[in-house]
Amino acid sequence: MPDPKSNAYKKIIKATSLFGGVQIFNLVISIIRSKFLAILIGPSGYGLYGLLNSTIELVRQASGFSIETSGVKQISEANANNNKELITERAATLIRLSLITGLIGVVLAIIFSHFLSILTFGDTSGILAIILISVSILFKQLFASQTAVMQGLSKLGYLAKTNLYSNLFGLILTLPLYFFFKVDAIVPSIIISSLISLLVSGFYYKKLQLPRQEIKLIDTLKKGKEVLLFGGLLAISSFLPALSNYLLQIFIGYEGNLTQVGLFNTGLIIINTYIGIIFIAMSTEYYPRLAAMSKDSTKEAEAVESQAIISMLIVIPVMVFVLGFSSFIIRLLFSSKFLDIMPMISWAMVGMFFKSVSFSMGYVIIARADSRVFTKTAVIFNCIYLIFCVVGYHFMGLEGVGIGTMLYFLIHLAGVHLIIRFRYGIRLTKVFSVIFLVGIVFTLVSMTLYQIYTGYYKPYIFLAIFTLSLLFSLKEIDKRVPIQSTIREYLNKRKNGSKSS
Repeated sequence: MPDPKSNAYKKIIKATSLFGGVQIFNLVISIIRSKFLAILIGPSGYGLYGLLNSTIELVRQASGFSIETSGVKQISEANANNNKELITERAATLIRLSLITGLIGVVLAIIFSHFLSILTFGDTSGILAIILISVSILFKQLFASQTAVMQGLSKLGYLAKTNLYSNLFGLILTLPLYFFFKVDAIVPSIIISSLISLLVSGFYYKKLQLPRQEIKLIDTLKKGKEVLLFGGLLAISSFLPALSNYLLQIFIGYEGNLTQVGLFNTGLIIINTYIGIIFIAMSTEYYPRLAAMSKDSTKEAEAVESQAIISMLIVIPVMVFVLGFSSFIIRLLFSSKFLDIMPMISWAMVGMFFKSVSFSMGYVIIARADSRVFTKTAVIFNCIYLIFCVVGYHFMGLEGVGIGTMLYFLIHLAGVHLIIRFRYGIRLTKVFSVIFLVGIVFTLVSMTLYQIYTGYYKPYIFLAIFTLSLLFSLKEIDKRVPIQSTIREYLNKRKNGSKSS
């Protein structure tokens, strides 16, 4: 009989490798896009792009009821029971709700465009841009509902392809605009990118072959009541980070300038590009699996530990590599004009190690729909993040933002660990503790070397540490999911599949 723990690790590795492959392709796209935009619009252009995107995302999170998360829970529960009729009904309800909430978001963005422009730019110069890109709220909301259905049904292949082709076609169609119109291309590129994402997700959504079901508005609200109630609570967790980063960008713009805002957004892009693979896999495969465990503490503990261990093992070598070669990465992705974000990235990367663990634990609160704890922690933690980053920037500039980010994720880890242990009775084993301590050692050694040593041999020392961390991670992963046999099994399936076709 197969070992449940081994199966859990296989699922995690499968999801991570699937989205890892997509992420590598997206990384290539990101390098091409970033390189061209760094030349064509520069740091200040990135600042403008970031502020407009953050403004629209803020409105979407405020009006969207986080249906992309609450909808996954609804669909995954129906899918776990293999209730096809219920799946069809909930999917149709979710799509209709996204249309309603998306239109509400568009209207709100238009109504408050004057206020948002003054808040964001200090004057009314951004009103027209905000009104024009408000339509992307509707596109993004429909995209979110379609991908939520794919995720709830565990159609990770469709989800990965949606992610991949959205980025590819978005690059092909928007890059010429930047070439000819420079900064003036920002608004149309935001609209076009969101529309392309919707069209691609719609293509793969149709492949699910769900029966078409017409639902009246009243029935939509009745059947979608649970999605809206739970989604309303989840929206707090989605809205508050968007609000925190939005306010932080405004603060950086006021105390610094638009170039500083662009550098801040560039730092976020680099961090999310390299570490995003883990959190994408976590939200796509891990969350639906956790939501289907019906509050079983024993099963949840095993799932949390499995996810946290794999996440750490992936983050450790990536963190060491980015710390050691951040200058090369920035020059490759952007240009030497962006080197000022190196201190921010270094501290934030340490924070990503803590985040890999804390988010594995934090999904338990969401999966259990524990609204009281969820709401309180969302408000408290986001206030801590904003305060730390604002104070950090005031005293130390962008490096202070990185330090604030690192401290925030450390506190987040400690807080969430206490919650899942004492409220839900979830305890992790010594195996987890050992790997966590090894990760701390690699973190301290790498950060100390980064901060105090500037000699000629620094890259070579980092290369040695990276190699050591990579060997450690591969060895630990191989203990749980034999790498060679897994690759052999995958190749045999591909070979047999090609023969049968």
